[in-house]
Amino acid sequence: MLFFAKHKAIVIGDVVPEQTGKEAFQPEGEQPLRFRPNSGEASALCIPLEAGTKAENIVIENHYMDKQFWIYIEGTSPYYYAKEAISGNIAGIEEGNYEYAGDTVLLKFGLDDVYECKSVLEEGRLYIEFVPPREVYDRIVVLDAGVLTAAGDFAEGKPEAELTYDIVKRLRKLLDGSGIKVYDTGTGSNAASASDRAAFANAVGADMLISIRLNESDNAARYGIEALYNAEYFIPAFGGVELADNLVRYVTIAASGRGNGLFMAEETDDLLKKAEVPAAAVLIGYTSNRQENALLQRADYRDRIAEGLYDAILAAYEE
Repeated sequence: MLFFAKHKAIVIGDVVPEQTGKEAFQPEGEQPLRFRPNSGEASALCIPLEAGTKAENIVIENHYMDKQFWIYIEGTSPYYYAKEAISGNIAGIEEGNYEYAGDTVLLKFGLDDVYECKSVLEEGRLYIEFVPPREVYDRIVVLDAGVLTAAGDFAEGKPEAELTYDIVKRLRKLLDGSGIKVYDTGTGSNAASASDRAAFANAVGADMLISIRLNESDNAARYGIEALYNAEYFIPAFGGVELADNLVRYVTIAASGRGNGLFMAEETDDLLKKAEVPAAAVLIGYTSNRQENALLQRADYRDRIAEGLYDAILAAYEE
C-alpha cells in the first residue's frame, strides 16, 4: 500500500475472534451499510470514523471460515453509519451491515472469498486492503480438529472435540514464530461442514491440511496411532500419503506410542476426499481403550502429541 508509506498512519492488527472478549456484545438491530461507488482506483476500502476515534477503540476480527470481516468501534454514535458511507475499493465485498450496543458499533462485511486484511488508521479514516493469503504467506497449514462421524462432520456436544481442539491450540503455539501461517477450521457446534472445511483449505492454497481425530473400536484392547489419506489425490514428491506417513511416524515417536500405519479414507470422509491440497487425518488414539484414553486426558501427553505434529510439519517442508 504505497499510499500509506507517504503518510503518518497507524497499523491495526487483526485478532483471533475468541481472544477479543466481545462475547457480551448485545446488538440492538442490524442495518445495511451505505456504500459509495469508487470514483478512482483506490486499492483500499475506506471507512469513515467519528471524530475522536483512536486505534485503541477499534478491534478487528477476520472470520475466515465464514468469509466475514468484523470491526468493533467503541465510542461511536448508534446512527453514525446511517448517514456515513463506505467508499474506496469495495471489490470483494458482497454485503455490509452494522449493529450497535451502547457506544459500540459492529461493522460486518461479507466477502466473496477468503482474504487477509491489512488495516491502517489515518486522519479519521480506517483503510482496509483485502489480500489473498498466498500473496502474504509463503507457507500455509490448515489444522482441523474434531470427532469423526459417519458423514465426516463434527460430533456436536462431544467433549472429545474439545480435546482435539486443545491439541490444535498447543500446536499453534509451537508454530508461532516459525514463519508458517496457521489457520484452523473451528470446533464443536461452531464448526463448518466437512465439505466447507475442505473448501476453506483449497481457498487459502494450503500446503497441507491436517485433521486431528480420535479413534474408537468395539475391541477395547485395540490402541495406537494411525493416519488416513485420500488415495485418489496424488501429486509428485509430496501428497496425502507422504503427509500421513510423516504424521504417524513423528507423533508415534513423540508420544512413545505404537504406530498402526496408514489407511485409505472412506468415501464418506468429505474432508479428505474434497481437499485439493495434500491432506491427511491423524488418529491420535483410541478412546475405547482405557489406558490410551487416560493418556489422552493428560495435558503433558497432549503436549507430546503436539510436538510430534510440529516435527512432522517441519519435516514436510524439508522434503
